[in-house]
Amino acid sequence: MNEELKEKFAAWGLRLDAAQETKLELFAARLKESNAVMNLVSKADEPELWTRHICDSLAAVPVLRRYVTSGALIADSGTGAGFPGAPLAAALEEFRFELLDSNGKRCAFLAQTLSDMGAANAAVFQRRVGEGPRTARYSAVLERAMGRLENVLPQCLNMVTQGGVFLAWQSAAQLAQERPVLERALLKARAAVVEKAGYRLPGEKEDRFILVIKRTGR
Repeated sequence: MNEELKEKFAAWGLRLDAAQETKLELFAARLKESNAVMNLVSKADEPELWTRHICDSLAAVPVLRRYVTSGALIADSGTGAGFPGAPLAAALEEFRFELLDSNGKRCAFLAQTLSDMGAANAAVFQRRVGEGPRTARYSAVLERAMGRLENVLPQCLNMVTQGGVFLAWQSAAQLAQERPVLERALLKARAAVVEKAGYRLPGEKEDRFILVIKRTGR
């Protein structure tokens, strides 16, 4: 982790202690070690792992702190290689995280890595989006890279408790598009975008966004 990243985190109100930095360093190291055989991230992304994936995940820190309270249970739906759930669990020890993914090998990798990190506030479950407990149980559900937002929106919102939030990572290009299908999905789910939280990664010239979505009714 370099000084530029530390400055970016500080700008987001995140000041990591030595133990938290160690957790993130270990996560990055284990991911690189396993990537050759597991295809956890693109080979082209390996040199930019900290910026493109870890920093991008941690952009949710100020957003989560605005919308959920200490002790809240948060789901990372379709976590893949552990983004954004694993970095957030290392940085936000006041919250509890459940990382959900359908791939057994990825889940086994994440469970072992989180254990090695000492991330006692995180657990991994092999589960597809929408599977599992029928009752809403999460104060926040996160979706960073799962394809078309309108397709996962209903399932993710169904996991959110009353007053909770669904956070979806989006690019500037995605927000610039007219998206009537998404608008219809929001209307059908009785939900609305209540914030478009913009941020910029080190070395980039264009903002990225995290959409904060809430139900307007049940």
